[in-house]
Amino acid sequence: IARAVAAAGLSATFFQDRFGVVIFNDRFEQVAAARPRIGRSHLLYCIDLYRQSVLGKDDATERDVIMGIESQVRKSSLIPVISDFLFPDAEHILGELSKLNAVHDVFLLMADARFAYDVPRVSDGWIDVFDIESGRTRVLSRREVGRLADRANTWQDEVARMAKDVDLDVVRVGLDRWEMETALVEFAAERRLRKM
Repeated sequence: IARAVAAAGLSATFFQDRFGVVIFNDRFEQVAAARPRIGRSHLLYCIDLYRQSVLGKDDATERDVIMGIESQVRKSSLIPVISDFLFPDAEHILGELSKLNAVHDVFLLMADARFAYDVPRVSDGWIDVFDIESGRTRVLSRREVGRLADRANTWQDEVARMAKDVDLDVVRVGLDRWEMETALVEFAAERRLRKM
């Protein structure tokens, strides 16, 4: 996700466009934000703000991320929503983003999370699983842990389908830097042709 934020920010910096971030948690509530500005130093600030929020060092009050985006962006803008979209209320959130898409140009940049759940086979029958984003711990069976990668992949496929149903474009990117850049360039070219 940090790499996708950096890629979007570098593109904006290169073209002298404004760039800002609204960072949200697993309940899709805003935890940090930086107003859109121009410049390399602002991009570095945005990336650092994201890093601090992931490490849990933010002190911001949580509020609805859609309202946060609307308060940050004054005119019609390109708004990439970058996430793994592994939160429970995805259908509601996509509906809200679809409403935002009526005014702005919103698209989803989905970080493929399958690799994070593709863990080696273990001999233990019960495994404690800790979610670093929410801070929750859960005990899962060895069989359930073995299925996590497929469940994450299936959920992301379902979110992509729901996004298409509400007319939101989705670009799915993985860990490979070159694949991500190729996917973004192809998406931008296709999108430009559609907008003409």
